[in-house]
Amino acid sequence: SAAQYANFSFQVKLYQGTNVIEFVYDAPTPATTGTEIARYSTVGIKGSGSASGQDVLGLRPASSAAWSTTTFITGTYTGSTHNFRRSVGPDAGRTYRFTPVAKDAAVLALYTLPKLATPISTPHVVSTAIANYGSDPLTNLVVTLRSTGANPFTTTVTVPNIPTQDTVLVSFPGFSPTVLGTNTLTVSVAADGNNANNSQTASQLVSTNVDGYTRPNEGNSSGLGNGNTGGMFLALFPTSVATPVNTVSIFIAGFTGYSPVGRTLYAVVTDPTTGAILGRSADYVVTNADVNTVKTFTITAAGATTPLTVPAGGFLAGLAIPSFTGTTYYPLGLQAESPTRPGAFYYEDLTGSVPEDLAFINFGSFMIDVNVGAAPSCLPPTAATFSALTGTSAQVTFTGGSASPAGYTIIYGPAGFDPTTSGTTLTSATLPISITGLVPNTVYQVFVRTNCSATSQSALRGPFQFQTGCAPNTTVASFPYAETFDNIIPGQPLPCGITVLNANNDAATWAINRTAPYSGSNAMRYTSALTNSVAADDWFFSPPLTTAANTRYQVAFRYRGEGIVNSPSNYVERLEVKAGPSASAAGQVTTLYTNNNITNTNYALANASSTPAVAVFTPGAGTQYVGFHVISAAEQGNLYIDDLSITSAVFTATTSEALLRAVSVFPNPSTTGAFDLEIHGANAKGALSVRVTNTLGQVVYTGTARDNFTNPLNLTTLAPGLYSLQVRNGEETMTRQLAIVK
Repeated sequence: SAAQYANFSFQVKLYQGTNVIEFVYDAPTPATTGTEIARYSTVGIKGSGSASGQDVLGLRPASSAAWSTTTFITGTYTGSTHNFRRSVGPDAGRTYRFTPVAKDAAVLALYTLPKLATPISTPHVVSTAIANYGSDPLTNLVVTLRSTGANPFTTTVTVPNIPTQDTVLVSFPGFSPTVLGTNTLTVSVAADGNNANNSQTASQLVSTNVDGYTRPNEGNSSGLGNGNTGGMFLALFPTSVATPVNTVSIFIAGFTGYSPVGRTLYAVVTDPTTGAILGRSADYVVTNADVNTVKTFTITAAGATTPLTVPAGGFLAGLAIPSFTGTTYYPLGLQAESPTRPGAFYYEDLTGSVPEDLAFINFGSFMIDVNVGAAPSCLPPTAATFSALTGTSAQVTFTGGSASPAGYTIIYGPAGFDPTTSGTTLTSATLPISITGLVPNTVYQVFVRTNCSATSQSALRGPFQFQTGCAPNTTVASFPYAETFDNIIPGQPLPCGITVLNANNDAATWAINRTAPYSGSNAMRYTSALTNSVAADDWFFSPPLTTAANTRYQVAFRYRGEGIVNSPSNYVERLEVKAGPSASAAGQVTTLYTNNNITNTNYALANASSTPAVAVFTPGAGTQYVGFHVISAAEQGNLYIDDLSITSAVFTATTSEALLRAVSVFPNPSTTGAFDLEIHGANAKGALSVRVTNTLGQVVYTGTARDNFTNPLNLTTLAPGLYSLQVRNGEETMTRQLAIVK
């Protein structure tokens, strides 16, 4: 279009041997005539189809966004994905690179009931779809299901073989929740060539009488499809005992130009084998108020006005839509699920035909819930409020549940604990309930049951979660110490132990920022006042560090300036990092790092561009603080710091100072056991040897690493604990402690 670009050029580069494909763009010349409008294209690579794993496409939903914000998707081909306009073209050298991966197990979907009734619908089987997107077959792949929250557990299944580009359905052993509340379910595989698709997570609310496929707090993604022949669209609900079916709740979906208002509908329950109609609701005519909301239908037995009870084994429940004139959408809400699980969503004709599994159409998940079983007489609370929070105590008040109870029993412990086997139990006749003896800066969970009388108690409800405050004196006495700036206690501006000094007392200083972290959700940012600002003179300090004699300490971090990622910054930032016995400008006596030319807009590791390389210091026994001092000139931009790490190493005769500075490990501690082993400036002529030992001195990992490279260090199979990492370059060694905190 003449209204887009006067000149636009790019290269497609094919690399023989590695099979890498690159799209490399030049900066275009925008058109100067016509009216600018958004245009639509598809950019990427495609195989034999458009299913997930058969294409990889650049996604730019906003044509006004910088090309650096492009993300990549799979499983889409029709329609526009890479939107663009003439005022926001690619920057010179913008590259989209597609690199084949040998080992790539992808967790495509996690199949569970987001709402689960116990014990009526237990044992409950969670399943998952695993695809092999790599170029090599996957053998003996371990797939893990982990539940945290109300009912914590971990289980695994080993899949013998998944051919390349194949997808398999994996089912885990059934489980029976014993505690009411919310489970967080995660299916994962071990780290491989592409870790971006290695897990899926779902939330599950466990109650006594609600089963459902509708994911709470998430609207419908689409409608069921168009047609006018009518029929019944149903979801399968397994049962282990005979149970009443009281109501069926359905999301009534409406779309522009396709309104269901005035349509006659009803809810229905059928036999999952024969399709025979077991019960139904009265006919209902849809009103304006029903559109895009959940409508609940009362169910009675077929041909009667009495309540419906279904036998053990399961039933189908859903929406019946009589035939109608004209073409429109069936008004049943869907939520995205790809691939759609088999054996869950069905079609029958209005007379009750044999159910037809609709998974092959890949509609998604039907928004259908049911209320089953008899309501309990003693109800647990529905909400909790925490107050008077300190580093070691809290008070909790409950609301909802049975009126005027005799009291409450609570079980509390660190987040993820199992209330059936651990935790601390308190019973109180009054509210609030005081909890004492807690650990500062720690997330706790509380489960509660209502004591209606001496002989009547509710089910256990939870977890309700809170976080204790900082300790009065936050001191770091064990290493490694890591600060990602993500753990911020509600109501506090900074992580525990971090302090800020605005030495020039102007309007600009360090603070937590959520717009441009390297990892997690936050980074530390110095924000300049820009116009008419003065030169920066602002510090932030680590917590007090208890250091030991004969021990080296390495300070490593990532930093960036202000601007569009991968483009030079319009500002020049200056930073020095020091250490000393007090959190004050005068108390910072040892310079660890200096960089007076920070213009990078993507995060860089403090490495050979700094002086010295990566900061290593030997303070001796005592207390030290590490200070980050921004000294940028007036009217500059923002400076970001993230992933601060301080590790210790005992100095031996073979320890290499150069190697100490050259080696950094992120994240440390690691919550998964996956580390990035960064080595820069070791001057290694070949591969460096890597060895990891446990606290007993047993070797648990051996491998090699490259200099001037980010080497993946996969220790995901190891148990939580402390380990020693040794990197050797010829006769020189470096030893550092690693921590795994799964």
